[in-house]
Amino acid sequence: MEATGQRIKHRKDSPFWYNWSVDMNFGLTSYYGDLSQYDNDFIEKLIHESKPAAALKITKYFDYKFGVSGQVMVGGFSSDYKENNVFGTRLFEYNIQANVDLLNIINDFNRRNSGITLYVGIGQFLFKTTSEITIAGVTTVDVHNSGVPEFVYFFGSTLYHKIHPRFYLLMDLSIRQAQNDNLDNFVKNDDFDYYSFISLGISLQINNLKFPFEKLGDCPAYGGNKSF
Repeated sequence: MEATGQRIKHRKDSPFWYNWSVDMNFGLTSYYGDLSQYDNDFIEKLIHESKPAAALKITKYFDYKFGVSGQVMVGGFSSDYKENNVFGTRLFEYNIQANVDLLNIINDFNRRNSGITLYVGIGQFLFKTTSEITIAGVTTVDVHNSGVPEFVYFFGSTLYHKIHPRFYLLMDLSIRQAQNDNLDNFVKNDDFDYYSFISLGISLQINNLKFPFEKLGDCPAYGGNKSF
């Protein structure tokens, strides 16, 4: 590490076990595809074409601007747009992400309690879709199980606010593109289906010298007594 004035900066040789976070998020995953009808109505989308979701993410910060994350998520969605084709989907996803703290890019070593992180990622997911298909008054149940992991690409942003040196409140939104047209068990024109994840959460900072930007005298790396 090196100092600029009385503030901490990071060097590439900082110990690997410094600057980690663990995020827990809870929210809703929503569906966009051939059978969605509320793409332009956010509230109705959450009510009628979404299911509860949860995610766990672990991030390693390489400095106060950039990080790499691994995440697992469970979620799902549904739609009753067509009376003769009603479906529900459950999914499990795992991914890796690259993220950047936007305010720290704009304003070097930002000291605000709040900020925004942008991220992009790639992952795989497994899903199971159950459809109720009605033809001539007869309803049959059709189940599509992915069997093998499918690829997904996504981007998103996270708003964070510090409530304690170790804890941050989070608000997160991402858009994810599946590499198939089967999330609704309804194939049309081979257009890829999408799903979103909107959530609230909390982040635990571990061995973190990124926040809260303590003076050098408080930093254990410089002989201080205060721990993070």
